Amino acid sequence: MRTLDRKLLRDLRRLWAQALAIALVLAAGVMQLVIFVGTGASLEETRAAWYERNRFAQVFASATRAPEELSAAISAVPGVAAVETRVTGRAVLDIEGLREPAAGR
Repeated sequence: MRTLDRKLLRDLRRLWAQALAIALVLAAGVMQLVIFVGTGASLEETRAAWYERNRFAQVFASATRAPEELSAAISAVPGVAAVETRVTGRAVLDIEGLREPAAGR
């Protein structure tokens, strides 16, 4: 093993710039991974806190046809704080100052 160790040191002395470049590329990759994971966790925590603070709905559901009596069954589900039913539709809006009509819901 002594001979192989000397050869390794000799090769590293000769190729130190390439070894340094490889180490820097690996360090940059690890740094980006840590940043991406930290940013993702921070965004998820921020969204959850904002939803909680503003009592924003966690689940939305749409149905083409559903009876109004279904809202009572949905509000009976454990963990449901409020149920809001509504009828929605699309409309074309003529707004002064816009060249093209706006779409509304």
